[in-house]
Amino acid sequence: MVAVFLKDLRIILRDRWALLFFVLVPIVVISIIASALFDSDEGPKLMVPVVNEDQGPVATAFLKLLGKHAEVAEMSRADAEHVVRDQNRAPAAIVFPDGMSKGYLQGKTSQITLLTDPAQAVDLQTVKVLLLLMDKEAAALADPLEEERIALQEQNLTGNRISVTSFEQNVPGFSIMFVLLAVVFATAMGLHDERDWGTLPRLLVAPAGFTWMLLGKLGARFVMGVVQMLILFLWGYFFFEVSLGTSAVAFLLLTCAVVFVCVALGLVVAGIARTREQTQPMSLAVVMAFSALGGLWWPQSITPDWMRAVAPAVFTTWAMRGMNDLVLRSRGLSAMVEPVTALVLYGLVLLVIGIRLFRTRHSAR
Repeated sequence: MVAVFLKDLRIILRDRWALLFFVLVPIVVISIIASALFDSDEGPKLMVPVVNEDQGPVATAFLKLLGKHAEVAEMSRADAEHVVRDQNRAPAAIVFPDGMSKGYLQGKTSQITLLTDPAQAVDLQTVKVLLLLMDKEAAALADPLEEERIALQEQNLTGNRISVTSFEQNVPGFSIMFVLLAVVFATAMGLHDERDWGTLPRLLVAPAGFTWMLLGKLGARFVMGVVQMLILFLWGYFFFEVSLGTSAVAFLLLTCAVVFVCVALGLVVAGIARTREQTQPMSLAVVMAFSALGGLWWPQSITPDWMRAVAPAVFTTWAMRGMNDLVLRSRGLSAMVEPVTALVLYGLVLLVIGIRLFRTRHSAR
């Protein structure tokens, strides 16, 4: 027993890169999670577009109070709708209607319109809390809000529903994460297993060519990844009533683009890792980092500035943008042009890099 223990310990210690990855991966993952959830820097205030059609003293007072807690941007209604609906830069826009101050001062109930994007549920809730806080601060200034002179009307600019469920907010991100985990691990470790089993040298001398044989193997992983993602989303649809959007074609197209990048990423990991032992921690590090930075675990709006700056560089950000447009905003095929294009280009770059790394590492022709 002692001899076996010493032998295995020497084998483990021999692979220094694997040992380094096992130490670094937990440090990297813990640092990213801690930075995202417990960062002490509050960062910039939430941007809230405001349409001041009233221009009266009450609206002016409300703007001043709101500006203490948010970055208020006054603009026209058309511009505010564009910011919320098309650019998705704000979770909601506040509209102070014409005549609000006059009616308020006469003791009449005034209606404030909230133009919302429910897909940004966390930030939208923050805006509502800010409105309540504005009410309380106004009350502290002796404004008679106790008489309910302010009524709030919500209007969804990005879909047909006023709100979305927590399942619809969480299922897409976790589904992509599990597919990423399964595909990257299966692709990277499967290729190293074939080398250890001795089947890879046979591919090197196959008449079809190493690259084409490799693409065939990746194609099998791609099909399995697509099937897995479809099963996960169908499970969410039937058991948790998660919307799949208004276009089956758009959903299938986005699914294929996401899985394509995952397979290409797995090939890159397989090309970088020298041994199967190095593949495990490297794959885990890639999955955790891409999940955290891409917003699969939490909304990117709650993360620190440096994470939001890095986010567009990881493909999971584009995957979540597409899924949010389909699931939460009920958009169709036209909304998939940008995220799918970004995902395909990302995947092609990774595929080229992965093939070159793998061919060089294994001296393929």
